Amino acid sequence: MAHRILKYDMQEGTTQAWHGLTQVRENITLDDNWLRRWDIQPVTLQKKGQDTRWRILECSDVPELEIGLAYNSETFRPITNVEFLGLIRDSVAGTEHRIVPVGSVRNRGRVFCTLELMGKEKFQAAGREFNAYLNFGNGHDKSSVLWTNTSNTCTVCDNTFSMNLFAVENAQSDNPGLVIRQRHTNQAIFRFPMIASLIDKAVGVQAEFAQAMNIMAGQPLKAEAARQLFAGHVGRDIAPALVDKGLSSRGMEKVDRLSELFVCGRGNHGENIADAVMAVTDFYTHESVRGGDKNRQFTSSEYEAGAIAKREFFTMAQDQVKMEDMINQGAALLAATTKK
Repeated sequence: MAHRILKYDMQEGTTQAWHGLTQVRENITLDDNWLRRWDIQPVTLQKKGQDTRWRILECSDVPELEIGLAYNSETFRPITNVEFLGLIRDSVAGTEHRIVPVGSVRNRGRVFCTLELMGKEKFQAAGREFNAYLNFGNGHDKSSVLWTNTSNTCTVCDNTFSMNLFAVENAQSDNPGLVIRQRHTNQAIFRFPMIASLIDKAVGVQAEFAQAMNIMAGQPLKAEAARQLFAGHVGRDIAPALVDKGLSSRGMEKVDRLSELFVCGRGNHGENIADAVMAVTDFYTHESVRGGDKNRQFTSSEYEAGAIAKREFFTMAQDQVKMEDMINQGAALLAATTKK
């Protein structure tokens, strides 16, 4: 199960998530949510009747449930749910917000909470509306640092937790969005920036994405050139010496579908580069995995082949030289395919 919402887990949210396991609640607060109903409890392990430096985490409401493996109390410092929620409260103090999902996965090995900052929960880019989230995550089982980020991905399961964690751990130093991570050490000072800084960074990453999309929306792209661009993208890994063999039947199916989405995809009109970007985004988010396996599609879309394809296309679409090269490559591939 890709969501990894197991026997002792729960995900609460204001809307039903993709996995269909959300306990839907209209009003979730920092004082009333799933993470307030239980907490971790360190238990000291003994050897020959003597306390050791090793601890194991148990749950307050299910003592027999052990989280993760034993840890060295001299080098690892667990962060309780009470502390985790307190950090979130400190971070958004004085700012109107709404919790959209909160929960645990991996039998409480990981916990998360995602907020919308009121007035900042959506933004416009290229005539389309996008969501923006302030995510917080923590790993009781040592599988994750304590982290927070701004993202278009709302944490609702282990997949989305892993996606946001991957983004945090691989963030570049000049990343305009909010990215904070803190290891579980005894010397750690668990203090997040105040909300003014959070908002500045959240708005910054939204503005950068919106600016890129708005620029692309102003760059015309005819249907024929879009089809060539899609062909070049689909066949981007084909060696130059093999271009004359054209695309496979599966490759042409992708090109045909992308061309359709360019014109009739949600919010698209088949007019500009932004429409091409959104066609690729829609395809690799919802349709790229054959067979309709929802879990496989989600995994591919968020951090496997689909995620790579979306990221590469978005980057390429912002570089006129690279885009022209891909259009030329696609034109050659389509010509060769027609001759087969």
